[in-house]
Amino acid sequence: MQKETQHQFLCVAHPLGSEGWEAFSLDLDIAVHGKTFDEVKSTLQHAVVTYVEDAKKEAEPHRSRLLNRRAPLSVRLMWGWRFFLEAVRNRRDRTDAVGFPVSCPA
Repeated sequence: MQKETQHQFLCVAHPLGSEGWEAFSLDLDIAVHGKTFDEVKSTLQHAVVTYVEDAKKEAEPHRSRLLNRRAPLSVRLMWGWRFFLEAVRNRRDRTDAVGFPVSCPA
């Protein structure tokens, strides 16, 4: 019996002012919207786990395409740049963007 390992997917979230929060999985190109950070984090975690579970049920090569889908390069570069600037500025409040991992069996 093969033991499943946990895979971590890179996710980010940012506030939309009075409209709530938006969160993305950069590794799977999944997006969600919610009223609070905790809500979008929980919703995205559920979406990622469900997506991976469903993708693993597909036959090859479709399964591999689904599990290797990434956000467009421009989106990944934009988020990388945002986090780089935050690190350089050494901001402690970081209220404009949050990065977090989502783990699920892979």
